[in-house]
Amino acid sequence: MERRRSRHALLLFSAVMASLVSGSTAGIYHIVGAGKGWRMPPNRTYYEDWARTRQISIGDKLMFLYRSGVHNIVEVPTRELFDACSMRNITSRYQSGPTIIELTEPGQRFYFCGVGEHCEVGQKLAINVLLVAPPPPDTEEEEDDDADSSGASARLLAHAGAVLAAACLCLASALLMAV
Repeated sequence: MERRRSRHALLLFSAVMASLVSGSTAGIYHIVGAGKGWRMPPNRTYYEDWARTRQISIGDKLMFLYRSGVHNIVEVPTRELFDACSMRNITSRYQSGPTIIELTEPGQRFYFCGVGEHCEVGQKLAINVLLVAPPPPDTEEEEDDDADSSGASARLLAHAGAVLAAACLCLASALLMAV
């Protein structure tokens, strides 16, 4: 049991590090459900409450941390299908956890777990993907020379973040398979 907790702690730590290191030009990694990951929620509004505190835009990535075979992710195109937890008109299905979904289009997105009654008890996520990320607070104009070097630094940081995120995903996948 202690070994299992250590693996889960390492998985969560890896995911958090990947989300912190990724640069803004590469999008933000949002760990769905934060510390709980993608699992049976403690209450019916847990994922709704989590989403309400986020501003998610094109280029961001949703990181669903879950064990394959225990949970999955089903995406549906409409609020009606989402509310009904309907598997009738699935847009996408992901079954191998952890899963990272890059958001490439603006608008409403609807996800839920299609295993058993998980959706009905609240393992579901509705988000609105914004066209453009809101500007960070306290942004100041820079001189042209500084802007050029800062742009290169941001691209380098974004690349490093993407590499770290991929490494963390591989590590997380290996840990979940071992559990």
